Amino acid sequence: MMAALNESDGLAITMLVVLALSFSCVLGIVVMIVRRGRAASCEVQELIDEVADEEREPEKAGPAAEDASSEPWERKEDWWKD
Repeated sequence: MMAALNESDGLAITMLVVLALSFSCVLGIVVMIVRRGRAASCEVQELIDEVADEEREPEKAGPAAEDASSEPWERKEDWWKD
């Protein structure tokens, strides 16, 4: 047997539906933040490991090793003479 809904019952049910949707949206946002936080920590750790590996490798001899005071992207002062 189905009970008849009056106007105040409809308002209460509508408010409960809106609250449920609001809480589910907030819960979804929290879950996304937690997942991204875990993924970011993994990416940060990979970056730290990569930098540590680069520091352990000895520098290779090359044109940049000739003049340690200049950056690799800089040309020699007499580049036009070559």
